[in-house]
Amino acid sequence: MKRWFFCFPVVMLVLLSSCIGIESDIFIRQDGSGVLTLSYTVSQFIKNIDAGRSEKQLPLPVNEEEFRRSAGRIEGLSLTDLEESEDEENIYIRAELEFDNVEAVNALGREGEIGITLETRDDATIFRQLIYGGRQGEEITEESLEMIETFFEGYELVYSVSVPAQVRDHTLGVLEPDGRTVTYIVTVPEILKAPEPLVLEVIW
Repeated sequence: MKRWFFCFPVVMLVLLSSCIGIESDIFIRQDGSGVLTLSYTVSQFIKNIDAGRSEKQLPLPVNEEEFRRSAGRIEGLSLTDLEESEDEENIYIRAELEFDNVEAVNALGREGEIGITLETRDDATIFRQLIYGGRQGEEITEESLEMIETFFEGYELVYSVSVPAQVRDHTLGVLEPDGRTVTYIVTVPEILKAPEPLVLEVIW
């Protein structure tokens, strides 16, 4: 299976069909800081279309200059490593970012798009990420679902979160053998069929 990861909720079909393939790993330290590693692919076709727009539609930078500019404007976020290559069809980027807190990670997206929180309650620490806000009364036609299933056949969305202690509980995905990493794999059709919000919660 091919793996696609969106660190943003699925907001618009036009973005889903923008040939953006993303894999992400979030590692969280005990003090709430951590490392976000993103590896993603953007089609040259979509990049060229977006280049002519005053308001960009692509949710992530498509070159090193844009990435450094985006990271540089966010307090508590720093770009520590970046690899970039391209061919005739695609641009390939792998970026590693250090963050002081999850608010800095949220600032990478438009308001409300990433939706990560981290809180301490009693003797537990709770990580939450909004995967999908639910249909909110909007229905998806069978024809639309068939189109989505055809387009995303063989692709998966992957969310991976690693924490500094043994995981006590989690709401989505599977706990890896190390006991500290939760991985949630889902397809776009499965997400869009969910009537209620999907929230990845990891407690340690």
